[in-house]
Amino acid sequence: MAGMSVVIPVRNGAATLAAQLDALARADRPACSFEVVIADNGSTDATVEVALSFADRLPIRVVEADRGPGINIARNEGVRAASGDWILLCDADDEADEAWLVGMECCFETGETLVLGSIDYRRLNPPEVRAWRGADVAGAYLSLDFLIAGHGANLGFTRALYEATGGFDESFAGGGDDTDFCWRAQLAGFSPNTHPDIVVHYRLRPSLGALWRQSVNYGASEPLLYRKFAAEGLRRRPPTALVSEIWWLLTRLPFAGPIPRRGAWIRRCGTQWGRFVGAAKSRTLWW
Repeated sequence: MAGMSVVIPVRNGAATLAAQLDALARADRPACSFEVVIADNGSTDATVEVALSFADRLPIRVVEADRGPGINIARNEGVRAASGDWILLCDADDEADEAWLVGMECCFETGETLVLGSIDYRRLNPPEVRAWRGADVAGAYLSLDFLIAGHGANLGFTRALYEATGGFDESFAGGGDDTDFCWRAQLAGFSPNTHPDIVVHYRLRPSLGALWRQSVNYGASEPLLYRKFAAEGLRRRPPTALVSEIWWLLTRLPFAGPIPRRGAWIRRCGTQWGRFVGAAKSRTLWW
């Protein structure tokens, strides 16, 4: 029976890592062997100490992943150090559901190679923060009208898939990192399997400033994805999409006073601004 490795990339995550590890320690145990690999991306806080404090509750180890800053650097180092043939990804600031490990194991046992779970916003976020996102849950989605993409906070894949794709592209930072991986896997012939019932409880950005920065990063990744996948069939957004986006922002601006509406407006505006920033930096026509 294949083993399973949970890889958690982290940089200065001491404030939230304990909650994630506690969730994994309390989760239903899979029948196969499993381990938790903390890929430490150069933390300067107590991240390592927090991780090692769970050694009596989890089969856990810490690996250095500090060749440079970046979540994909940490993911690659964590996967390379992992012993399992089935790899599970989650983040240090979220909490895996009680059935997460067993649910992933069942998918792999039936022959699935790319498992896309869902993220739930309700447990870890107050209503006003969830309103910024405009939804209580999110699953796999058709990204940029091209191919299905999943969330790096709840992703499972086989080692064979990882090796066939060459792992995570370390040039992506702050957005597009998981989309790029899922797209390349599909172009390499691996089929994605979506599972809304395999859940990770996701912690949203708690301030408007953090939401803005995240949204800008997400938008800025789109031109990079286009430059990389245009030859595979990814098309530019139609000009009408830009017109519609600007129209939405202008017409909603007078009503963006209440914090929930303000957060939704900032998220949309940040994403659009990020598209412009990313297009300029990559010298790629994208809107």
